[in-house]
Amino acid sequence: MGKKTVTASNDGQIKCIVCGLGETGICVIRELLEHDFSITAVDQDPEALSRVEELKQNVTVVEGNCLIDSTLIKAGVPDADVLYSILPDDRSNVFLSLSAGTINPRLNIYSIASDLSAEKKLELVGVKRTVNPNNAEGFRISNEILRPNVTVFLDQIVYARDNTAGYLCIIVPQGSPSAGMSLRALGIQRKTGVVIIAVIRKDRSMVYSPSGDFRTNEEDSLIAFGTKEDEDAVQQLLTIEPEKKERWGRLSSLFRK
Repeated sequence: MGKKTVTASNDGQIKCIVCGLGETGICVIRELLEHDFSITAVDQDPEALSRVEELKQNVTVVEGNCLIDSTLIKAGVPDADVLYSILPDDRSNVFLSLSAGTINPRLNIYSIASDLSAEKKLELVGVKRTVNPNNAEGFRISNEILRPNVTVFLDQIVYARDNTAGYLCIIVPQGSPSAGMSLRALGIQRKTGVVIIAVIRKDRSMVYSPSGDFRTNEEDSLIAFGTKEDEDAVQQLLTIEPEKKERWGRLSSLFRK
């Protein structure tokens, strides 16, 4: 099954729906609030919805059973871009993912899963990516002992706030004049100061530490470290015509200040 790239709706804002407002669901909402996303939270427990309202942020809340199609439609699934299925059991997450994907086939669905069997079932019903919270937490705790300095570094990168440096995922747009050009010809590091540490292809294969001869394709995901200003600089570099890139490079230092 092919993987889909998340793109914004017609109004330019990515519309996200979070189903299941336990601790993990609230954490997802807090992270999404750091970005310019439209967020809708769904749960049938009024107390869970009140926890969202306590955040005092611009989040739309919908009370109802998200395993019922009418609730999903009320929450805006037909027009949504992303849905997070964070219900307390695998069966519910599979059913929700299947229902939501049927209502909106272009929906990008992410879900939690308790084991490999559940992960496979979720993938079969169209879930883009699954996360096993127990495995993720176990891996992180073990690395506190095995690689403590690496863990500290990754925490600072992953949970970066404000304008501090964090990880970046920059997607080469469809129709980009940069598609097919080598990283050396693009001059991303030379013109923006951003170092590309990996590239994820459309088929989810990954290239680590790509050389200057590496050629980008449409919908490649360029992984790097940097700030939001760095991301904007690289994104602009990927979307301007090749003959204009050299002239733009003389101005790119403005994006790094």
